[in-house]
Amino acid sequence: MKSAKRYPFLKLQQQRFTLHFSNESATAAPPEHSFYRWVWQALKNEYRRADISIILLDEHEARAYNRDYRGKDYATNVLSFALNEGEAMFAGTFSDGLYGDLVICPQVVLKEAAEQGKTPEQHFAHLTVHGILHLMGYDHIEDEEAEIMEALEIRLLNQLAYPNPYLQDEN
Repeated sequence: MKSAKRYPFLKLQQQRFTLHFSNESATAAPPEHSFYRWVWQALKNEYRRADISIILLDEHEARAYNRDYRGKDYATNVLSFALNEGEAMFAGTFSDGLYGDLVICPQVVLKEAAEQGKTPEQHFAHLTVHGILHLMGYDHIEDEEAEIMEALEIRLLNQLAYPNPYLQDEN
């Protein structure tokens, strides 16, 4: 009788990708394993290694980050901090990997989800993928860049079985 082949997928995945997750918010949010799945989906085809931190913060703390780092005095849904973006001193260390932090404000995410007619899970998934794409260098300042980033978000979310997050915007 043949023995079943063992595929070391989980072991390889754990060697390639580390997620540091902390929920410092008093507001309910999806569990860590959901964030892990969303981040992995966004980066698995483009990076050999990744070390990502996600912290969920309440509005007053998220507002302070947005004010201190972007000069905007309000809480936003997600902030992305790429640790290797433009840092020549890290070039050798980070050459094959993605390293960065996401700050997510659950209160803002839940408010936006309700306003946009989305489930909280759908919106958390979208904003997590969106934030990871920012870490990967994607942006939406110029129209052409926005179209590329949105198309990628739609494809990745579809692979995760979520609907197009921009469908409501097109109506």
